[in-house]
Amino acid sequence: MGETGGVMGEEKNTKWKYVPDMGHHMLPQAEICCRDQDEKLVAAQISEEQAAQFLKHSETEQENAVWDNGWLQEKLDMLRASGNHFLLLLWGEHEEKCLLFLSDTKRVRPLEFLDYLMPDFGLIRGDVSCASVRVSSVILKLQMEAQGTEKTIEYLMNQAESYFRDCDWIDAREYGEAHTEEIKSFEYYRKKRVAWAYVKTTDVSPAGTTLWIRSLENESGLEITAAEDTYIMIGCKGEIYDIERQKFENSYETTNEPLDVFMQMMDFWPELQKLPEQDFISIDEYARLCYPKQEAGIYARRLEKRTKIFPVGKSHEYFLGRKGDYMAVRPDDLTDIYVIRGDIFGQTYEEN
Repeated sequence: MGETGGVMGEEKNTKWKYVPDMGHHMLPQAEICCRDQDEKLVAAQISEEQAAQFLKHSETEQENAVWDNGWLQEKLDMLRASGNHFLLLLWGEHEEKCLLFLSDTKRVRPLEFLDYLMPDFGLIRGDVSCASVRVSSVILKLQMEAQGTEKTIEYLMNQAESYFRDCDWIDAREYGEAHTEEIKSFEYYRKKRVAWAYVKTTDVSPAGTTLWIRSLENESGLEITAAEDTYIMIGCKGEIYDIERQKFENSYETTNEPLDVFMQMMDFWPELQKLPEQDFISIDEYARLCYPKQEAGIYARRLEKRTKIFPVGKSHEYFLGRKGDYMAVRPDDLTDIYVIRGDIFGQTYEEN
């Protein structure tokens, strides 16, 4: 592969280090191995033969699944036994490089992580725990040259370090309770009189059912539990989120108008599945239009860098914001903090 070897000298101003192996026999005989102790991330460059062995039995015949459940659980158990949260594998020769990323925590979504490492350079496939991507070696080399890096594994580790460092990580409960006055100093915006759609979760499935939603903002999907007090909101672009019934009734006026998917012309149509069966549910059959009440509004601030917001009670699911998006806060609950994409914000909100 042209970049083999053990410890390869001192790393410059980085948190990660070269290590002789991955520990706990997680992947024997890796050609190059690195570890970020702070983030519990291990990366290894392996041969194509090792990759084939690692991926053995990973394919699944189960519809709507990316990886075999047994294989995935085995690899996640191996990862945890090694004392790490993340594993990044690199292999490939000549025209193409392949990456695979495993995460045992919802604080980092594999699809989002690989998209950060390789933005717009390859087709990423995966789910909430594992994702992979194939990248042109030529494109990757150009990116490495721009960074002044010769070794692929060094480039990837530097990108991974930037992923964790160049991002604000916000816990909604802690932030809302500790920054009350700051939040109230944000600009106040009213919702424009544009149609939204809503679905009562108990209309699509009995209370207690676990539902999986793939949305515009989160391709890995979000799990919610059907309940009388839980509704699903669908925005004009296909953005989707769950909302408590009381907050919904405080903010929206309901109608019996059905959602016309052709009239809405959404950029993205959200997927809804019932778990664990993974049965698809046609969400548009249950959706009805609603309109913001005149007094409905939010505090909001434009984001100047990548930001992750971990909402209250969502088991470490997070909203991801980028520069130009908005951090939004409900006035009636300052711990209810989320992200609105910049273009969607301009379509749906106006200054008070």
